[in-house]
Amino acid sequence: MKVLSLVNLTDHQRERIEKIPSVDLTVTAPENVTAADLKDVEVLYNWSNSLKDDILKSSSLNWIQVVRAGVESLPLRELSEKGITLTNGSGANSINIAEQTLAYMLILMRNMNLSVLHQAKKEWKHDEPYNEVYGKTVMIVGVGHVGSKIAQYAKALGMKTVGVRRSDQTDVNIDEMIPMSDFKDGVKHANFVINALPDTEDTNGIFNAELFDEMSKKAFYINIGRGKTTNMDDLVSALQEKKIAGAALDVVTPEPLNEDSPLWDMKNVIITPHNAGMSVHYADRAFGIFKRNLKSYVENGEVVENVVVFGKRVSD
Repeated sequence: MKVLSLVNLTDHQRERIEKIPSVDLTVTAPENVTAADLKDVEVLYNWSNSLKDDILKSSSLNWIQVVRAGVESLPLRELSEKGITLTNGSGANSINIAEQTLAYMLILMRNMNLSVLHQAKKEWKHDEPYNEVYGKTVMIVGVGHVGSKIAQYAKALGMKTVGVRRSDQTDVNIDEMIPMSDFKDGVKHANFVINALPDTEDTNGIFNAELFDEMSKKAFYINIGRGKTTNMDDLVSALQEKKIAGAALDVVTPEPLNEDSPLWDMKNVIITPHNAGMSVHYADRAFGIFKRNLKSYVENGEVVENVVVFGKRVSD
């Protein structure tokens, strides 16, 4: 079975793959891949847009494992038509994104964002009131791997967790799960509303003026999902008109955020440069998903972890 990795694997990772029976592994950087490299490849580890045409011409390719969770940029329709199985790296960044989300909540509750500003000016100054996350309600919209991990950490700090997802599937870390159709009614009871949605036709601009109007004036909006899921003008208006207490934004649209955006100067807004998904441990975790799937593929002829359902619009 010919396996082509576009990821530069470590020696240890290569050894783990080569120990799987019947695997013929080749590791090549995308810019060095030739037609000969792709010939008879059955399994491809990661995706490269520069190789799109050659990949889609392959008659032997059965399965592609991508490193990242997001697959919106891939030619999903063509892959589906060719019957190629696609799996992603969802879950590999759950820990780091959950930690950063938790940091947002703690910083906003304790006014630490303001303390950093005072420190830069060498000011010894209090910013009351100082609140707590304990006992607060966090609503996580889009409960997948990341949302579940956020809920786990939130519960450890004594918070109530409300989840929103397309399916009626429960989650051990969610106290109350509600369907996507009902979340606008339930959002008024949340102290934190966390957007963990992907970018799809259904989610584009779903966080808008109508939703911000329903939120509590003491609530904070946190987006660690995708920038296009938020109507940025409506968010700015909601903050300027004090319809919500503040926001933490790891993703915006466009990216990078325009220099003239009013968000930069809002003291109740935290802006990070789309770095919540970054971690020194990400590559190892993503490789773990690929290795487990490859072992299953060799032994059973199918993969079971993180299979992308073509045509699915809203995250579970």
